[in-house]
Amino acid sequence: MAEPADLQRLIGDLAREGSVVSVDLNAGTARVQIADDLVTGDIPWLAPRMGDTRIWSPPSEGEQVLVLAPEADIARGIILGSLSSNARPQPATDKKTLLDFADRALIGYDPVTHALTAYLPAGATILLVADGGMHLTGNLAVDGQISSTGKIVSDVDVVGAGKSLKDHVHVAVQPGQGSSGKPQ
Repeated sequence: MAEPADLQRLIGDLAREGSVVSVDLNAGTARVQIADDLVTGDIPWLAPRMGDTRIWSPPSEGEQVLVLAPEADIARGIILGSLSSNARPQPATDKKTLLDFADRALIGYDPVTHALTAYLPAGATILLVADGGMHLTGNLAVDGQISSTGKIVSDVDVVGAGKSLKDHVHVAVQPGQGSSGKPQ
C-alpha cells in the first residue's frame, strides 16, 4: 500500500496545468510545458466530436491547458481543454457563445438578444454553397453592389432609384416607331 504522501502526490499528478509549446497538426498532437523542467512528449488533445461529425480546433502555442495523465503517467497524457489566462482572457463576460479567431474574425450567438453575428476582418470573404437552393426569411439589407449570373424574380415589384418597374409611367409617348423617355 502506498504511503499517504505518495497518494497525494499521485493524485496531484493526475491533472496538471501547463502551456502548449508546440503543435503537430498532421499528427493531432501537442507538447505541453508542465513545469520549468518538464515538457510532455507529443500528446493528443481532446476533441468535442470525432465520430460521424468531427470538430477540429487545434490548440495554439502559448495556450494554457489542463493535461490529464492516467495513473500519473505524463507520457499517456491527454490535453483536456483550455484555461483562460491574463495573456488570453475569456472573449466575453456575458451569456454569448463566441468563436474568436486569431485574425479577429468573430462568430457569435447572444441568447439574450437572439442575435447571430459574424464579423470578419478586412479582405475576408464568405463562400456558401447550397446546390439545393437557399431560402431567407425576413427583410434583407445590403450595403454594397449585388451581382447575379441568373434571373432576378420578384413576386411584387422591383424599385430602383424610387422608380417602380411595375407601376412607373412614361410621359409624352406617342404611338409609332419612336422610343419613350425615361420613366417618371
